[in-house]
Amino acid sequence: MISLSVLHLSQRPELRETLRQDPSRTPLAVEELLRYLTIAEHTLVRLATADIELGDRIIRAGEGIVALAHAGNRDPRAFRDPDAFDTGRNARNHLSFGHGPHQCLGQHLARTELQVVLDTIVRRLPDIRPAVPVEELEFKDDALVYGVRELPVTW
Repeated sequence: MISLSVLHLSQRPELRETLRQDPSRTPLAVEELLRYLTIAEHTLVRLATADIELGDRIIRAGEGIVALAHAGNRDPRAFRDPDAFDTGRNARNHLSFGHGPHQCLGQHLARTELQVVLDTIVRRLPDIRPAVPVEELEFKDDALVYGVRELPVTW
């Protein structure tokens, strides 16, 4: 998540400047990055405890489902213009850490780490950018967690 966030930030000089000028906006930026980038794709694995109707299907008690957090984080019923990156929105209800009693226990640490990284980068490395063309970066898309395998940077 850190490497994807740094890559995203490096592509948006106006966002870096906004966060440098007003660090109080960093928590909103972190929530929007978590929503927009959604690195853990299969976060919501559940077992039905009763028969339920879901869309045009019946999920029987005992059957499992995998809900894609990415789809929920891009749902236009939950987020206006969901494919746009918008640090002005309240993205706190994203599904990147799961939902309900099965939420990720490490979510507060992850948020804190991202806030510290973003605050430090915009303050100390305001001109950070990839040291190679973005097209040459290799992305992890063969595991449960999506991200950049390696992100060489310069500033």
